[in-house]
Amino acid sequence: MVVKEWMSKPAPAVVSSTPVREALKEAEEKGLAVLFVVDEAQRLRGFLTRKALNAAPSPDLPVEKILVPSQDVLTLDDPLERASVLLSHYLVLPVVDGERKLVGTLSKDGLLRALSHLAALGEEGLRIRLKPQSPAEIYKALAVLAEENLTLVAVLRGLEGEVIFHVQGVRDPKALEQKLEGALK
Repeated sequence: MVVKEWMSKPAPAVVSSTPVREALKEAEEKGLAVLFVVDEAQRLRGFLTRKALNAAPSPDLPVEKILVPSQDVLTLDDPLERASVLLSHYLVLPVVDGERKLVGTLSKDGLLRALSHLAALGEEGLRIRLKPQSPAEIYKALAVLAEENLTLVAVLRGLEGEVIFHVQGVRDPKALEQKLEGALK
């Protein structure tokens, strides 16, 4: 999964020549904590927080004078794993194209929605937790699930080597548990 599938657009932005007064009004009207700054060609220059806008020395000052350069950015094709690492330090990140034009944003909420989808959270089914002793045991468990004609919704890694299979179509959970235990001996 990549950033472009989960980003929000359009990104909240003002042009670098915009006076602080107008940028602050925009941020307040839209309830934004962060506002991005672009040049005339829509290339990302940086960002501003509402706090920085309120602290500006003059409401007539162009925002380019107080912006913080955006060093950490996401691209359209960045994997969600990279976004996850970067978003551990930010509330929201800008998404840029190959010309560094601002095309969207990805927030922690957007990342959480993506990861929830990836893990099939909220979908019906049974979650089977196993602690395989080798990779071969994972394949043995998958063979049992296939033999039972179950729908595999997701495979997740748990703590301390645990593997979680999220499956649908289980008629007898106890019998399935016994069959899996037998296959993994």
